[in-house]
Amino acid sequence: MQDFISVETFLQAVLAMIMLSVGLSLTTKDFKYIVQNPRITIIGLFLKMFCFPFIGVAIANLMGLSITFQLGLFILLICPGGTTSNLITYWFSGNIPLTIALTTIASFISVVTIPILTNWAHRFYFGDSVLVELPVFHTVANIFIVMIMPVLLGLFMRWRYEQQSIVAEKILKYVSVVLLAVVYLIKFFASKENGGTEISREEFLTLLPVLLVINLSALVFGFLASKLLQIKTQDSMTIGIEVGLENVSLAIVVGSVLLQNEDLVKPGLIYAMFSFWTVMGFAILVKKLFFKKNWN
Repeated sequence: MQDFISVETFLQAVLAMIMLSVGLSLTTKDFKYIVQNPRITIIGLFLKMFCFPFIGVAIANLMGLSITFQLGLFILLICPGGTTSNLITYWFSGNIPLTIALTTIASFISVVTIPILTNWAHRFYFGDSVLVELPVFHTVANIFIVMIMPVLLGLFMRWRYEQQSIVAEKILKYVSVVLLAVVYLIKFFASKENGGTEISREEFLTLLPVLLVINLSALVFGFLASKLLQIKTQDSMTIGIEVGLENVSLAIVVGSVLLQNEDLVKPGLIYAMFSFWTVMGFAILVKKLFFKKNWN
C-alpha cells in the first residue's frame, strides 16, 4: 500500500512539474493572442473539452467497450491536453500561441469540469449502484494544487526571472517526459501492490483497436470541424493535435488517486502508448496535403 501511495504521489509531482514548465513558457504574446483571437480559442476549447468526449464514448459504446472502460475513456477525454501537443505543434509549424492558450485555459477549466462531468458520467453508467464519487471540493483542491498553482508559479518566475525561466522550461520539458515514462512503465507492468494496474493481454487487445479508432477520429474531427468553421489550415491542424492528445497523467490521478479504481486508468495507459506517433503522422499528412505558404 505504501508503494502504491508513493507511485501516485510521484505522478502528481511529475504532473506539477509539467504544468510548471507550461507556466514558464507563457509570454505576453500568448495572452495577446487569446484577446485578439477569441473565436478560434473558444472553438478549440469547445471541440476539445465539451464536444469530442461525448463523440468518443459514443464510438466506444458502438464498438462494445465495457461501461467501466467507457468511464475511464470519458475521464481521459475530458482532461486537458499536455505539453506534448505544444511540442508537436512547434515541430510542424502549427500555431504556437494557440496551442499554449488551449493547454493553459483548458487546465483552468478542468478544475471545475472534471469533478462535475466525472460524477455525471459515473451516475449515468452505474446509476444507483455508484459507490464512489469524486468529492467536488477535494477534487478541485487536488487539481488546483497539481495543475494551476504550478502554472501561476511559472508565470511569476517568467515575469521575475525571464532568462533563467527560459533555460529551466527547456530542461523541465524533457526531464518530465522521462519521469512520466517511468510512471507509465510502473503502472503498466507492476502489480497492484506496487502501484500497477495489472493490464491483462485480453484487456490490451480489447482496448487497443477501440482507442486507435477514437484517437484517429479525434484528429480528423478536430481538423475538419475547424475547417468547416472557416478556420485556416494552420490553426485547424493545431486544434486537431489538441483534440487528439490527452493529459494521461491527470487521467491517472483522477482514476487511480481520487476514484481509486485502477480499471479506469487502463484506457489512458494504452492511449499514451501510440497517440504521440499517430498525432505526428497526422501533422505530417496535413502539411503534405494542405501546406501553403500562408496556411490558408
